[in-house]
Parts: sequence; C-alpha cells; structure tokens
Amino acid sequence: MKTQMFRAIIVWVLLGSLAGPGHAAAAANDQPGGLEGEKAFGIELVSLRPTAAGQMLDLRFTVIDPEKAKPVLDKGNKAFLMDAASGKVLPVPVTKAGSMRQTTLKPEAGRIYFMLFSNPGRVVKEGSRVSLVIGRFRKDGIVVDASGAPPGQQKQTTEKPGS
Repeated sequence: MKTQMFRAIIVWVLLGSLAGPGHAAAAANDQPGGLEGEKAFGIELVSLRPTAAGQMLDLRFTVIDPEKAKPVLDKGNKAFLMDAASGKVLPVPVTKAGSMRQTTLKPEAGRIYFMLFSNPGRVVKEGSRVSLVIGRFRKDGIVVDASGAPPGQQKQTTEKPGS
C-alpha cells in the first residue's frame, strides 16, 4: 500500500513538471530584493503548489548557476518550509526509498528540480505565505499557488457571451 502511494506521488510529481510555472516565483519577485537570495544560490523559483489532495506541497526551481546551486541540491542540507501565519515547519518527508527531493553533486543549468514537503492537516493552503529554508539559503514571502497558470495570466472561463 505504501509503495503504491509512493509511486502515485512520484507519477503526480513527474506529470506536474509538464505544467507551466505558477505564481510563486512572481510573488517572491515582488518583494524588495526578490531575486537576490535566489541568484546568490544559483536558482530561480518556478512554483510552489499543493499536491496529493493538499497533504503535500510541490516546489519547483530552475538551476541558473550550477556551482552556486550545489548547496541547495546537497542532501546534507536540510530543507523545510515555514508557514508565515502559524510558524509551523513543514519538512521534506523521508520514505524507505529516501528523501522526497532531488539532490545531486552536479547540478545542470536550465534544469528544473523538485522538492516535496509534508503538509499535515493542510495547514498551508493556496494563497498562504511561506519561507523556504535549505541549509544557509532562505527565501521569505513565497505565495503558494494552485492554478499552475504562468504569472500574469488569468484563468479562462468557459462562459459564453450573453449567458
């Protein structure tokens, strides 16, 4: 049962990588000095969305500078999210197959990497603000997005004119 659930989550994550970037990156960039912390660590946030019926949060980021990104992708550096409203810490779950985050000794420029964070009780929801901490890297004010729409695009309605 646990193996099936783990496989389902991995498939969900892989399929999610086909979706466009979310609003998380745009919200983080709206802060003063929005990209400074990210660029210092060689990454750019793409999205942060609820997944697995809200029980997990799916973070996507692109490596811009592989050398600077090494600490972010080092499995020795603990990663977690912190909910701004409650202060609750959301760790990366560890299963029999290992940690639910990508790690590598040789990051690739332009590649999108993922991390999953547990969200017990669905404490963090769409619109919540969180901080991302990975070792010495910290990014505050990331807004959780569920739409998957690229920043600046509105969701399209299916209403017909005159309805």
